[in-house]
Amino acid sequence: MLHLITAATTFHDRSKTAFFIAAGLLVAWALIVSAVGIRSAKFPASQSQGRAAMAITAVLVVFAAAMAVYTAKTPPGAKPYRTGAITNGVTPTATPVAPVSTPTNGPLKLAANPSGQLAYNTKTLTAASSNVKIDFMNSSPLTHNVTIANAGGKVLGATPTFEGGSHTLSLNLPPGTYTFYCSVPGHEQAGMKGTLIVR
Repeated sequence: MLHLITAATTFHDRSKTAFFIAAGLLVAWALIVSAVGIRSAKFPASQSQGRAAMAITAVLVVFAAAMAVYTAKTPPGAKPYRTGAITNGVTPTATPVAPVSTPTNGPLKLAANPSGQLAYNTKTLTAASSNVKIDFMNSSPLTHNVTIANAGGKVLGATPTFEGGSHTLSLNLPPGTYTFYCSVPGHEQAGMKGTLIVR
């Protein structure tokens, strides 16, 4: 019987062999006790025989449970997940974090994408004081502007909408967070916007 149980484990994870043996012994014991009990009306023949049968059953149950816990581990060849660990041959890439711009005392530089994409060259501008100046360069073949709005969406100022050249927008803004965007229809929705932080 033990030989058959050991042979059966070759079809499974070898690290679970101890559990399969323990479970096989428990099943074999259960079958033996059942067969004896069905064939003999006098089983157990004595109180000590009954206690012995219960003790053996308890030991086999505990042994099988212990082997189940012991072998319930990470399968061979698999490694627990670690940050940056190689999984299925691929190293996970870190999610890029948008850089926080350094506060600028002078004019803030902003430019439209020169190839015509609906984007600015940055998503974040940081002014070191409330006197905010934005030098906006538009070398794109499309018309653009820079519009500043507060958290409630109220427009506080904007450059003219133009193509080619540059314009400077000057505003006096209390410290806080604002949105800059292009108000040409569809441009903001396409991603031509960013955050202005005033220190």
